[in-house]
Amino acid sequence: MKIVGVNIKRVREDRGMTLRSLSREVNVSASFLSQIETGKASPSLVTLKSIADALSTTVGNLIGEGQKVSDNPIVRASERTRLQEAGKGVGIYLLTSQDANKQMEPLLFKLSAKANSGGVSYKHFGQEFVLVLKGAIEITLNDSMYVLRKGDSIYFNSNVPHEFRNIGNEEAEAIWVITPPTF
Repeated sequence: MKIVGVNIKRVREDRGMTLRSLSREVNVSASFLSQIETGKASPSLVTLKSIADALSTTVGNLIGEGQKVSDNPIVRASERTRLQEAGKGVGIYLLTSQDANKQMEPLLFKLSAKANSGGVSYKHFGQEFVLVLKGAIEITLNDSMYVLRKGDSIYFNSNVPHEFRNIGNEEAEAIWVITPPTF
């Protein structure tokens, strides 16, 4: 059911709706809607239909009907999709093609000198793996800081409050793998 939540979030954000506005329209709590989007809860068929109606889409679209893996499993460097910035100077790029059944999300993070995740800690369901390709990145998990340089890696549970920053004077790059996929 994770794909349902991913699709609901994607369509909701594409429509410019907040969790609160959608939850009011569907008559469920924003907390429950958030749990659906993160795959922690499953909506009833009635709720799913209400969500689809509120988003002006179909239940089939939300459950991934008709979505398929790209015929070409290769993503060329020149064809990568850039996602929204996680913070000023943080570019995030998809490293895989779309796949409704994807179990992980490999991303390329490019951090400008001194860029960071916005100065706030994040936590969410899942796990993360980071491999630094270039530069030096400091990752804070709770109150512990870890400095990773080229070739270093870290693995952690995403429910631990975390943030990151480029501590170098040059661009840093890292492969960042998130489970479950969020993009």
